Amino acid sequence: MGKRRRGRRKKPYPRREDIADAILSVLAKKPHIHPLELVDEVRAELESMGFYVGLVNAKRVWRTYEEWVKAGRMYDYLGVLGAESSEELELGE
Repeated sequence: MGKRRRGRRKKPYPRREDIADAILSVLAKKPHIHPLELVDEVRAELESMGFYVGLVNAKRVWRTYEEWVKAGRMYDYLGVLGAESSEELELGE
């Protein structure tokens, strides 16, 4: 017979929507957060939501932030995409 695992279940890995929800939650709690602090705050928020954050890195957080801003689902509260967006608009004309 197989062994039964006892103890706690594994924490789920966060999806993009979960990361975006955590970003919005952090920005709602701390609207004047510095962009360098965002990743650590998002990881802490995800952990408090019950997710495994061991493999959530800065690239994934910023990619999710950028995708949601460009899709119009989230406003660029941190102002980090302002220069890129205006350059893309000028090139598109």
